[in-house]
Amino acid sequence: MLISRDPFARTELHRRREYVECATCAWCGHVHRTPKSRGYLNRYRIETDAGRSHEIPRLFCSKACMETYHG
Repeated sequence: MLISRDPFARTELHRRREYVECATCAWCGHVHRTPKSRGYLNRYRIETDAGRSHEIPRLFCSKACMETYHG
């Protein structure tokens, strides 16, 4: 899922939901829950206009946590 686009850097930030059993957010320790109590976090990936892709290590609960952790 496309989250944001930086036209100056010509990159896009994508997010993919991953269901987890015991993992927590790498920054704050939070875990999202579905209505049926399945835990999930987000894996982020940066894609360039040239077709290259860079997966950001670790799982995060939000874009803000991911940016703070890597900022």
